[in-house]
Amino acid sequence: MENKFKNILKKTKAIESDPFFKNFEGALFKDSAWFFHFQESLSAVERKSDQLTPEIKPSIKTEIQSNAISLCEVVFIGDNYDGVGEDLLGKMIQAMKLSSHEFYRFPLNEELESIENLEENLQFPSKATLELLAFIEHKRPKVVVSLGATVTNILLGRREKLSAIRGSFLEKNLAKFHFEFMPVFHPDLLIINPNMKRTAWIDLQKVMERVGKI
Repeated sequence: MENKFKNILKKTKAIESDPFFKNFEGALFKDSAWFFHFQESLSAVERKSDQLTPEIKPSIKTEIQSNAISLCEVVFIGDNYDGVGEDLLGKMIQAMKLSSHEFYRFPLNEELESIENLEENLQFPSKATLELLAFIEHKRPKVVVSLGATVTNILLGRREKLSAIRGSFLEKNLAKFHFEFMPVFHPDLLIINPNMKRTAWIDLQKVMERVGKI
């Protein structure tokens, strides 16, 4: 019996979380303008009434996750660029050195902004939420970048202050897919407040490192 307990202890080592990413230094912007020289922990997730039931947990790399097959590098969700004016997100993607087949942009559905009970929506997703999750599941990205508070809170199933969680890798489980996502400030906010572009760039560099671009 004593030997059995010893064997169990050997198999239950705590998994250490990823180390903090280094800070990136240097002048990234010039005159406050956008200026650059410039990775399946498939936890069992129950279906209720044939609905997706996502789960959020801290980012942990596992052997199963590292063997997951990704179809693209990054999916950006919450995009609301309508083709008029400055496409700041497009410039951000170019700066991240992502080629056209390595990323996808998913538009923000305004219906997501009217969802009040985020916890209930996490258990019984709305049509707009299901469309968003289905797109991610179909594209199977290594990383999802959630642009702004609306889509970030939809994924979390609760309201969080974006400034407190931006730049952090979080995890989400769908019925058939597990992925990491990082909340960042929305491009619209960066246009209004250019001084926040440096913070956004530091966050996006973490994504670049995750997908092997730096």
